Amino acid sequence: MKFRPFLILLVALALTPLVRAEDYEARTFTAPDGAALNYRLLSPKNLEAGKKYPLVLFLHGAGERGTDNAIQLKHGAPLFAKPEVREKFPCFVLVPQCPPDKTWSPVKGWTGPSNFSPEPTEPMKLVLGALDGLLKDSPVDADRLYVTGLSMGGYGTWDLVTRSPERWAAAAPICGGGDAARIAAAKDVPLWAFHGALDPTVPPVRTRELILALRAAGGQPMFSDYPYVKHDSWLIAYAEPELLPWMFAQKRGQPAVPFTAIASPLAQPPSSLCPGDGPMQSGLWFRTAWRKHREQWAKDKDADQGAVVFFGDSITQGWKLLAQDFPQLKVANRGISGDTTRGLRTRLGDVLDVHPRAVSILIGTNDLDQGAEPEVVVTNLRAIVADLHKASADMPIVLNKVMPRGPRPEFFPDKIKALNALLEAAFKDDAKVTLCDTWTLFENGTGTPKREEFPDLLHPNAAGYAKWTAALAPIFEKLGVAK
Repeated sequence: MKFRPFLILLVALALTPLVRAEDYEARTFTAPDGAALNYRLLSPKNLEAGKKYPLVLFLHGAGERGTDNAIQLKHGAPLFAKPEVREKFPCFVLVPQCPPDKTWSPVKGWTGPSNFSPEPTEPMKLVLGALDGLLKDSPVDADRLYVTGLSMGGYGTWDLVTRSPERWAAAAPICGGGDAARIAAAKDVPLWAFHGALDPTVPPVRTRELILALRAAGGQPMFSDYPYVKHDSWLIAYAEPELLPWMFAQKRGQPAVPFTAIASPLAQPPSSLCPGDGPMQSGLWFRTAWRKHREQWAKDKDADQGAVVFFGDSITQGWKLLAQDFPQLKVANRGISGDTTRGLRTRLGDVLDVHPRAVSILIGTNDLDQGAEPEVVVTNLRAIVADLHKASADMPIVLNKVMPRGPRPEFFPDKIKALNALLEAAFKDDAKVTLCDTWTLFENGTGTPKREEFPDLLHPNAAGYAKWTAALAPIFEKLGVAK
């Protein structure tokens, strides 16, 4: 019992919004019929006379409903209150609070789609009333209205762009859903959606079906599909470095400003902009690694011309003694920890830029770990090999079978065996592709590697790399790719 005050303090801290109360002014909108809606408003720090500013409408999730006019600032809102964000993107941010037991859109249960209704829900009518009031009384640029929300607010975001697409300059719904039969109305709204592939609360199919419907209608929505992520996908979405530059670049009535126009050419794009199918590794750690490695490789491009390129994920990246192990070869390492076959397809230019003498590829285990079927992995590898052949018809390619790793029911080793069998069948008649059997090389008879060679049952140590070197050396010699 003596720890109860401490526990109460911890709970209070956990529920306290990560913004100062004074950043967001507490307000109440009252409709002509007397209905009221609490909301918070963030204003630009330094309002310039005669200038109009963008406005972001942020719709919170079901857990932030209430009457305190505070808890709705817990997620999402802190992003816009950061000093550096306020400096770079001065704007109004409207954060209404949905009353208890109400919703932003007509949805029954969070696993299904919302059913579009002729009229908005009562809370949403009040939100639109508050927004119209701000447009009338504050220096808001009506051509730069943006809407974003998470979970219940993601549903609300989809509802608003369906209901009044002509109002919004851009939208960013997170882990929500909507009415796929009616979403075509929003095909011209610049839209970037986000969802966790393992979301148990709002199934990711709710976003995927809307993206497919928009594309079928001629729209070009962006979608970041996060593997490993559950219902808290907003933590990554609102930390995406390109989200705000992309959002604030959009203007109503003008062609959408594409991701490529605001992002570095070496930045990892949303998964929907990547070629192929299957998972793209997510997480800010991977964004950082992706860009850091690619920026360094761009600097090394001239020095690496004509190298034998080792292309893959963490097992390749971790080969620190690559040049020492192959003194007869000029080598270049193009591995990024956590990458997938779809990632390799996206950054294949890092390999082609050095006009490689040969390419050694090891990839696939992360695909399987993130739920991809072996057939998807092979399809991506076929495309990678085809692009390499197109760049140089005579360039030899060494395709390493996926190595054994620690067991995981239904994934390892069964799916690795199935994948390796498909690889053999897919490339058996390709004279320029040599398979290196790195499964048999390391498999201990039970479908896993030996701990003395793979201490974590995933990555080889010095003994493992030495064994791999010994397997590859005669292949390279036969291919004649020595310096």
